[in-house]
Amino acid sequence: MPSENDFDAPPEPFTDPNLDPMFGAPPVEDEPESRPGGLPLYVWVVMAVGIAIPIGLAWGEGARALELLPNLIMRALTALAAPLVVMAILHAIVTNDIRGRQGAMMMFLYLINTIVAMLIGLGLSNLIRPGLGASLGDAGGSAAPIAQKSASELVVELIPRSIGEAFATNNIAQLVVLTLALGIGLVKIRNAHREAGREEFQTVVNLLSIGFELLMKVLLWVVALVPFAVLGVVASRVGQPDGMRIFLSLIWLILVVVLGLGCQVCWYLLQMAVFARMSPLRFLGGAADVMANTFSTASTAATIPITLKSLGRMGVSRQSSQLCACIGTNFNNDGTALYQATAALFMAQALGFTLSLTDQILVVMTTLVASVGAGGIPSGSFVTMPLIFAAVRLPADKIPILLTIDWFLDRCRTTSNVLGDMTVAVLLDKIAPPGAEPAEA
Repeated sequence: MPSENDFDAPPEPFTDPNLDPMFGAPPVEDEPESRPGGLPLYVWVVMAVGIAIPIGLAWGEGARALELLPNLIMRALTALAAPLVVMAILHAIVTNDIRGRQGAMMMFLYLINTIVAMLIGLGLSNLIRPGLGASLGDAGGSAAPIAQKSASELVVELIPRSIGEAFATNNIAQLVVLTLALGIGLVKIRNAHREAGREEFQTVVNLLSIGFELLMKVLLWVVALVPFAVLGVVASRVGQPDGMRIFLSLIWLILVVVLGLGCQVCWYLLQMAVFARMSPLRFLGGAADVMANTFSTASTAATIPITLKSLGRMGVSRQSSQLCACIGTNFNNDGTALYQATAALFMAQALGFTLSLTDQILVVMTTLVASVGAGGIPSGSFVTMPLIFAAVRLPADKIPILLTIDWFLDRCRTTSNVLGDMTVAVLLDKIAPPGAEPAEA
């Protein structure tokens, strides 16, 4: 993240978001590599589940051989997750000018909303315990508590022995320290070059963009294989005694996530009523088109033009609208954070593990960073999930089971993400008005 000195200068003029929907992030499209046959990923996932259930029922215990498929795909996904997140965060830091009082206030509001979202998710998960009875652990195995670490050990582990160690172990805390150090250093160099009128720094931006796009290209190939992982993990579970119980637990997970997102939306409306002095009904009415488009596309970036028009009709200034709607694509993912924190606790419960209060705090910290890194990554919630699981020592090979319901929850949490962007835009215009004219409808 930029240092405090970077917030001293007034914000620079914004570019036209219609020309660059991601506003500071490399364009990410749903390329053919991730849409085999031209069908969306969720269609292939649903088809994989439909094929896997009869295979598992017919093959029985022999279907465990299909666990090889999710293991291979998750290893590839885990290998890509760390460099993707680092590259995405670095590019977001370097290419975005988050300056002035508005920039500082925006990041503060994003932080508060994301923390509230994760606390809601963890609170409901501890209360309802949706993972109980899922029986995802190995048959005949005993549920062992996860090895606990002291606070001093966690602090020491923030500093890796080598840069390679942080990537090799997928230690997201160490990756955050490295990324922040590199990002702040690059911002300092960028500002110095600007003051001197030099343009050499653009080469660094270009290299970051090319590196991100290269990793994204490989990721799309892996994402296209995800239905095979779903087929393998579902068939192997259904083939075991009481294997269908996992689907009942997934229904509970859907209810917990949707309920949590509903609570998060109520938090947004409370902020509107108390701090922005705006009627919640007026806010929801103004955001109706945005919510409909976001739920249908499951894309924050694709909704940016509609978001800007809706904020303009609410009387929000152009500068506040562009700042929050565009930069929020990278830095604000409240719904994603809520889902990832809930999924981590669900998986621990399903495997029979126990996450202590320290572990859940660690989940909050790692999810906060992972949700930022997932902003510009397609299907970022499950791409970064291995990093969160690694932080609390949960096995990542069961993650594909979550993809059977992810296509629906993705639309729900993306809608929450955009509502969070709009909420911060309205609050920012009230708390730190830029003095600009309202955006055109």
